Amino acid sequence: MDNEKGFGVVDNCVFAGTLIISAVIGLYISCKGSKSPEEFLMGNRSLKPLPVSLSLITSYVSAMITIGYPGEVYANGLQISTVALGCPLAIIFSSYFLLPVLHSLKLTSINEYIELRFKSKRLRFVIFLLSMVKVLAANGIVLYAPTIPLSYVTNLSTLNSIFILGIICTLYSSFGGVKAVIWTDVFQFSVIIIGLMTVVGVGCAQNGGVIETLYIASEGGRLEMFNMSLSPFVRHTFLNTVAFGFFYQLRMYSSEQINIQRICAVKSVKNARRKVLKMQIASIPSEAIIIRQNICFNMISLIQ
Repeated sequence: MDNEKGFGVVDNCVFAGTLIISAVIGLYISCKGSKSPEEFLMGNRSLKPLPVSLSLITSYVSAMITIGYPGEVYANGLQISTVALGCPLAIIFSSYFLLPVLHSLKLTSINEYIELRFKSKRLRFVIFLLSMVKVLAANGIVLYAPTIPLSYVTNLSTLNSIFILGIICTLYSSFGGVKAVIWTDVFQFSVIIIGLMTVVGVGCAQNGGVIETLYIASEGGRLEMFNMSLSPFVRHTFLNTVAFGFFYQLRMYSSEQINIQRICAVKSVKNARRKVLKMQIASIPSEAIIIRQNICFNMISLIQ
């Protein structure tokens, strides 16, 4: 492997440090906690809105987004970014119409609501099985996606990367419970934001500045964002991307276990609503950073 494309000593230290810190957070919280089921699963329902909001953002900005968005923007332009306009609508709808119901029931699992609502354990079991199939498939892709660039810049194979990342995530989740997951997400959120902002800064600098980057992107037809076509044969339009953002986020904040468990881990509906609204405000600049990162990556690729 070309040394310029591979990890150096500093890169390997940062990579190893990120994994070690994530594991240490789980072990620390495990030693400090009371080990009760209520604390392990729900954090005694006393977690603060801010760290839980950051955790939700980290769950949303997965490897599929940070790796998939550059390819999508490079191939089809920025129209996909208007999904961000549908997200606030879904979060507001969820926070005012769905959260009060779910939070007041003091649920641990979203499947409990299925049994309470429809009085059927069989339906709850079927929903559980379908959810597990979906989670295993989705998380498999999320776990595999970051191993592709890792195998390119490190000496680790794809299989070894999957084992390392999977074991670290399993360790801090199993030992520390939901508190470890949330505080590890807060740490990882900081790493993601610093990394994305660094990429944006370096990319624009190498490309001659922000204006030059946008000019090249415009010349390449990458900046169209308001295609108002009603044709179902157009890949991305303003209307279908906004609708996609609405229904995708509505599903996340009304039926996804990882989000419902975090939302129900705060003290009151007011705190839960404040948390998801903070998520709404913070998710838009996060997506904007990803889009700017994509432009820089794509324009640098074109120039090189």
